[in-house]
Amino acid sequence: MVTGNSDENLREICEKVAGRKMQTPLDFDFLAMRILDSTNLYIAPITLKRFWGYLGEKRQKPPHRYTLNILAQYAGYIDYEEFVKSKENDIDSEFLSNHSLLTRNIQKGCKIELKWRPDRCVIVQYQGMNIFKVLESKNSKLSKGDTFQLEQFIDGESLILNCLIHEGKEPTNYICGRLGGIKFRII
Repeated sequence: MVTGNSDENLREICEKVAGRKMQTPLDFDFLAMRILDSTNLYIAPITLKRFWGYLGEKRQKPPHRYTLNILAQYAGYIDYEEFVKSKENDIDSEFLSNHSLLTRNIQKGCKIELKWRPDRCVIVQYQGMNIFKVLESKNSKLSKGDTFQLEQFIDGESLILNCLIHEGKEPTNYICGRLGGIKFRII
């Protein structure tokens, strides 16, 4: 089992998806519920605290593969092995020349179709002020009526939805197309 830097990367990505750093017991309770909502799998907050090293060195145990797989799924991967393989091929930085669309160039009411692997399709409508509303969602965890903030769509890149209000719950962040990116088109 690969650990160390991969585990640190996994913690960072999970925090980004959750939209907060894991610093207090309430943060771990929050993350456990987010993971359950997202994956339909449960990890106890105490297990998350151990994985983050919150309990100190004496309570630190190597994480079980089950825990790593659930966290990787929450982060948008099939399992932990896929997560580790994706990190082996990571490019730290690069210039993007992909087709992109800035929200400031979109008219209010404009509809955009988003697609990503394996068969996700979401139609959103621009509400103005960088806010979008989900009109239709096929095979995605996003729901009709969800809203989020976004400044730019980039073809072939992951799409991070900021301040996602999913089914009326507390705002969070959400990533679409972690593997392979998204495709978009104005409809």
